[in-house]
Parts: sequence; C-alpha cells; structure tokens
Amino acid sequence: MRRWFKDSWKRLFQRKTIFRNMVTLSLFIAVIPVVAVGIGSYLFSASVVQSEVNQSNVRILNNVSSSIDSTLDRIQNNAIQMLLGTFFSSNLTELKSTNYTGFYSGISRELSALQNGNKEVSDVAIYVPDEGYLISPIYGGRRITEDKEREELLKELASDNQIRWVTGPIPYLPGYNLNGVTLISKVPLLAKNPTGLLFIRIDETLFQNIMSRFVSYSGELMFILNATGNLVTSSGGNSVPEGLFELIAQKRSEQRFTFTFQDTDYMVTPITSSYNKWQYINMVPVNELNAKSKGIAMITLTIIAVCLVLGILIALWGTRRVYRPIENLVAHLKGGQVLDSETDEVGFVRKRWGELSSTANQLQQQLSDQLPLVREIFALQLLQGRFLHYSGDQLEGMLRRYNVPAGQENSVFVITCDPPQDSGSRFQENDRDLIVFALKNIVGELLQSQEMEGIIINLLNDQVAVWLFRDPEQTDERQTEVKLFAERLRMLVSDYLRLPVTIGLSGQSESITDLPELYEEAVLSVRSRIIVGGNQVITHSGGGGASELHYRYPLEIETHFEHSLQLGDQEEAERMLAEFAKSMSDNVQKPELIQMSYYRLLTAAIRTAYLLGLDSAQLSGEAEADPYGQIRKISTIRELNEWFKVQMVDPIVAYVHGKQHQEHEQLIQKVVRYIEDNYHFDLSLDQCAQICGLSSHYLSKLFKKTMDVSFIEYLTKIRIERSIELLRTTDLSVSDIAERVGYQTKNFIRVFKKHIGVTPGQYRGTDSDS
Repeated sequence: MRRWFKDSWKRLFQRKTIFRNMVTLSLFIAVIPVVAVGIGSYLFSASVVQSEVNQSNVRILNNVSSSIDSTLDRIQNNAIQMLLGTFFSSNLTELKSTNYTGFYSGISRELSALQNGNKEVSDVAIYVPDEGYLISPIYGGRRITEDKEREELLKELASDNQIRWVTGPIPYLPGYNLNGVTLISKVPLLAKNPTGLLFIRIDETLFQNIMSRFVSYSGELMFILNATGNLVTSSGGNSVPEGLFELIAQKRSEQRFTFTFQDTDYMVTPITSSYNKWQYINMVPVNELNAKSKGIAMITLTIIAVCLVLGILIALWGTRRVYRPIENLVAHLKGGQVLDSETDEVGFVRKRWGELSSTANQLQQQLSDQLPLVREIFALQLLQGRFLHYSGDQLEGMLRRYNVPAGQENSVFVITCDPPQDSGSRFQENDRDLIVFALKNIVGELLQSQEMEGIIINLLNDQVAVWLFRDPEQTDERQTEVKLFAERLRMLVSDYLRLPVTIGLSGQSESITDLPELYEEAVLSVRSRIIVGGNQVITHSGGGGASELHYRYPLEIETHFEHSLQLGDQEEAERMLAEFAKSMSDNVQKPELIQMSYYRLLTAAIRTAYLLGLDSAQLSGEAEADPYGQIRKISTIRELNEWFKVQMVDPIVAYVHGKQHQEHEQLIQKVVRYIEDNYHFDLSLDQCAQICGLSSHYLSKLFKKTMDVSFIEYLTKIRIERSIELLRTTDLSVSDIAERVGYQTKNFIRVFKKHIGVTPGQYRGTDSDS
C-alpha cells in the first residue's frame, strides 16, 4: 500500500501526465455525486418508504396467493386423478348391487389414500344419496336423516357444477359448520347420472398459518375474500372491515391506498388471484411506516461521511486501474526512449504514431508492387468480355481502380511459340511455363525501352497477349511503330528461345468496349498461320466482304440463358432471349449469321434439357422433330424469340417446376410417415426439419402448402384419431390413453374436448350407449 501511494504521488506531482488529470477529475466526480445523493436521499427516502413497503407487500401477497393457490390446485388435481382412476371409473351402481361391502370399503380406501397424500385436508367424505350415508375415513359412515339436509344435498347433486370450491361453513353437512373452504365434486366425474358427492374440507387454520409467516409489522392485518367479497379467513377478526371490499373495487387500478379502520390509518395493498379471483389484502398501520424515517437523517450523515472516504480511495484505485492500459501502451511504444517532462503520454503516442505511419506506408508500397499481377487478371477478364454489360461509369471506375488510362487508342497482339522443328531449341516441349515466363520478361523490357504503355497478359494456354494503349492523336505514326515493335519483339524472342514465334496483330479502336473484338482479331490472326505460315507478324487486314472477323457470338448471354433454364427462372430466361436478339441487331444485313447464332443457342437449350433429363420429343413434339428446320422457316428475330419461348423455355421451366414439386411432395410424405410412426413421442417441427435437411421455417411453409394444414394441426389430428380408436376398442383409462398418444392427462382432455366437443369419458359413454 505504501509503494502504491508513493507511485501515485510521483505521477501526480513530478510531471505533467494524463494520470494527474484523471485523478483530479475522478475525485471531483466522486465527491460531488456523494454529497448530492446524500442530501437527495434524505429528502426522497421518506416518500419512498411507502412505495417500497407496498412493493414488498405485493411480493408477500403473491407468495401467500401462490402458496394457497398451488395447495388448492394440487388437492383439486389429486381429487380429479382419484375420480378418473380405476375404481371411480368403473360401474359403481353395479358394484354396489353385487358387492355392497366392497363398494363401501373401496370408497373408504380411496378417501384414506387421498387424505394421506394431502396433509392440508382436514376431512374428506362422500355422500351416497340413495341410502343417505356420508362416508369419511375419520368419522366412518354417518346417515343423514334430516329432510332439510338431504334436500340441500340432492340440490347440489342435481346442479350443473361438476366440481367447485365453496368458502365458509356448509350448514347442511354435519361437521362442516366451521370457516374454511370445501371442494365439492360429482362422483363419478363427468357422469350423466352421478352416484354421489365428494367433499374435501380445508380448515382456515391452514391459511392463517401461511399468512402469519409473512406478518412483519405490529398491528398488520391480512384478509382473504372470495370473488363475492365474503371472508375466507383473516389475521384480524372474523369480519371484513365495512366498505373495504367496495373501496377495493373502486380503486382497482391503484396498487395501494389509505383506509381508516377502528380510528387507525392503514396502507392497503390488494391483489387478485388469477386462479380463483380471491382478493388478498394486506393492511399496514401508517404510523409503523413513518417510524422507519426517524433515523434517516443520522444514517444519511454517516453514509455521506463513509462514502466520501470510500469514494476518494476508490477514485484513486480505479483511476490507477483505468490508467494501466495507457501506461502499458506507452511502455510498449517506448522502445528505450525517455519521455519528455513537458510532454504527456498523448504527445508521446502521437510521435510514435508518426513513426508507425511511416512503416505502414512502406507496407503499402509493398502492396502496390503486387498491382501488376492484379492488373493482368483484370485485363484478361476484359479481353474475354466479362465486363461488357457494365455501364460506362462502372467501366471507367474499374479502369481507375487498376490504373489503366481511359480514352486511349487500343490494340492487341498475341504471341505464340510453335513446337521446335529441330533439336536446336533452348527449351523442350515440357518447358511451357518457362517459355511463357521468358516471353513476359522480354516483352516487359522492350516496352520499357521503347517507352510504350501496355499490359502483358498470360492467356493460360501457353500464349501471351499484349494490350497496348496510346494517345489517339499520334495513332498514324504510332501504327507503324507498333508493327515495328511487334517485328522486333518476334525476332528477340525467336533468337532467345530458338523457337518459331508468330505474333497476331489486331486493328485499333478508341472504345474500351471493343477490346474483346480486338482480342478476337488478334487470336484469329495467330490462327491464320496455318494458312499463311508462321514465324512472322500477321496483321489483321480489316477487309473482306463477309467481315465475320468483327462478329463476336454473345457467349455470356448463352451461359446466362442456360443457367436460367436450369433454375426454372422463366422471367430471366425470357430476358436473356431479348438480350440475345438485341445483340443480333448489328448483323441485320447478314441473315445467315443470325441463323447460325440461333442454331448455336438452340443447341445450348437442347443440351440443357438433356442434362435435366427432359426428352427432346417433349420440347418440340413429334410434329416438329427437326427444330433446326423450324428455325430455317422463320424470317424475323421476333418470331425466332417467340418460337424459342414456346418450344424451349416453357416446357423446360414447366419440367423443372414439376420436378421441384415432386421432390417437395416426397419430403412431406417422409415427414407424414415419421409423424404416423412416432406420434406417441414428444415430436417437434425442428426434429422433422433435421430429418429433411431443411430449416424449420421453410418446412412449416412447405407442409402447410402441401397438406393444407399446419404441422401441429396434422399431428393433433393423428393423435385424436388414435385416441378415438383406443376409446372404442379398449378398456384403457383416460390417463393411459393420453400417455399412449403423447399427451399429459389434463392436456389430452382439453385438446380432445376442443376437437370432438366432449371429453374422452363422455365420448366413451356416448359410444357405449350407442
């Protein structure tokens, strides 16, 4: 600690540092808020106490409500499970007539098991009306002799309520005349003609014990009222304060309010149970709440003093930790340098940043050295026509990116080395890579010596292309210079490699979009060495009546057209047909050339259909077995495109869509079979999606589209149909059937009634009657 203070002291006062500024700011930030918070807390705490207590009471009431509601719900569920069990699901009337003793012993056994499993139950009994017996495991069998009591019990038996909770005493039932709650249910449950009534009694002492655990203030009261405002139980007497229930109904939107009872002001916090709509009410004397604020002033002063001391220490410690990354950065950048006493860490970092920027510039220069390779790849793609569909602005942007001047006179020549005619060559046939490397170096050195601009391109076919660009104003005198350059280059390469070298030279054009055409001219010039002889510079003449040398078949459109057919994209395929027709517009004077181009496009379409598995007879039909003959009969480009659409595009797209639909149906049938085999498990859409290799969202949409129902609706339908079959053909209980079709008992009853209109028990009874 002493060393830490010593280091901090040096950084604060020996020289100008960021650490000193941070400590000053941290102390200011630490002291001012603590003082402000201390004063504000004193003014604010008194008003907050009631709000905090109210929130605490809400949590307490929620705990009380949750405890009571869960107890009642558990007892009710246990009672339903007992009534849906084997004994009560059997024919009790027949059992009573055939085995009288077994009937009553079975009832006593079931009631004892229910009471032993629910310690909160004070009594459980079943009333058998035809003999007037009230059977209880505690009191045994008691006969109800009073006519009034029997009449009230018969009214309850004839009511529409299958099961319900009753609060308060039940005067017509012996032993049930005390406060508490009672569950009354028909026996058997959901039967058309019940044979008795089930009574489950819970004394109010259970609720009072739960409430007493949460009483925190002297004089605090708790009340529980049912939905009609009657008292269920309380910790403050046997009556509800007059007007309390009505006031709660008026102030339903308020979390708390003040109520005067027996000359005492209470803060009232009510909540309503979502289970049975009971009102849980907490009443805390206001004077008990105000007593908490008496010591706030002294506590506030003490807290301010302690927080100031802690704030100063934490500010120093925290600033030291925050400063540590800066300190580490400076130490990392120092490299043996000493910090200037007049310069803080920022100045030192700025200085080092300049040095790092210089290093970065060097690295950038190294990156720029790789630019020739990148420019070569771009130039190769440009020669091959990959950017013909770019707009003028886009193409100019690409030229700027790769440092290629625009608006220049362009020409292309292609260099090739033929195989050696004798053994005097410096290189062998398998040295093609070395030959290309030597070619590029010779061309580069010659361009530099002649002060000419161009890009040398490896064509990846053992040939090298040179794209030259020069000022258009010097085209006439430079044309001769280009020819001389090509001849000189040919001689240099031939002498060095000792191989026959042929160079094909194209014409000139100022438009960058004509570059693929110039490249084709140069390639055709090189190929013509077969006729005119190699080992020379062959210049494109530019003449001839046919002039097919300038025509370039739109291969990129054909490729895009084939791809659209493979995907079944009708709109894109028709757009490519329109683009193809547009590319033919420059050759309207050469109908044979247009016809030849459409022959080639037809071949591509037929090839695509064959690869997709579509028979050629399905394209043009038996009447048009010769599609090439059909093209010869058509006289306009518009009619050609229409023929292609009807005879090629439409059937291929329809076939692709049908194939996709068939695949989708196969996938859905796979899911349906999986559901029918595994419906009794906990199935999910994600499991089926993993089986099909699809996303759950896409499988859901595909299932709905194919089956006209959603995944969960189809699964529910299968489960309901299977449960109906089990209800008709077996004697299994409802809970066993629910388990066999993949449901819990409560959920099964709810889903079955929702889809069939009656509960499983009612359906089995109806089916038996029919």
